Amino acid sequence: MFIAEREARDLIVTIGRNMYMKGFVSANDGNMTVRVGENTVLVTPTGVSKGLLTPESLLTVSLEGTVLSGPGTPTSELAMHLNVYRADDAIMSTCHTHALHLTAYACAGIELAAPTTPAAVCVVGRLPVSPYHCSGSPALAASVIPYVRDFHGVNLGNHGPFTWGKSPIEAWYRMEAAESACELDMLLKHTIGKYNPLTMDQIRELVAFHHVDITEKGMCKARQGCV
Repeated sequence: MFIAEREARDLIVTIGRNMYMKGFVSANDGNMTVRVGENTVLVTPTGVSKGLLTPESLLTVSLEGTVLSGPGTPTSELAMHLNVYRADDAIMSTCHTHALHLTAYACAGIELAAPTTPAAVCVVGRLPVSPYHCSGSPALAASVIPYVRDFHGVNLGNHGPFTWGKSPIEAWYRMEAAESACELDMLLKHTIGKYNPLTMDQIRELVAFHHVDITEKGMCKARQGCV
């Protein structure tokens, strides 16, 4: 079931402001899409701060990337978003930011897979780092496809996090929770110097109890406390 276009426009504007206010984007960083029809996707424009979006500033495009309506030009990373919808029909929204802690992991090549809290396990899971490709390029767009069905997102190498979900809120919550989990992982590793990770039994209990839609590959794995 597709979200109503008017509601989707309002949600993108609200989430865009949250991105900006939380410091997940600066200047005209970041982009977001929502699928609003069988062959219609709502997308943010290029060159516009996510804190300054309006419902009227958004564009609609086809799954092939043809502009159907709206002013300006879609984000240069549109093809990356559209590839997610082609890879999994259940996905209804995508979200890309340059959230600082996650982007630091992307630049360092560090996968986020920290079984620290229930939210880290259930909302985030594993967030792998993909190889670097030029922003906006066909190679970058193609690089996300292998991650779509197994993970809730991917951290684009030397670029930043990209998440998806069955609704705009789910895609955004996965982004927000991943940044929080990443910041916590850094704090535990590099400030406190240790932590007690959840065990595999505890991870599986959480996933089963909360009916988390996650694959075995996308699940956090138990590991020793950091050293």
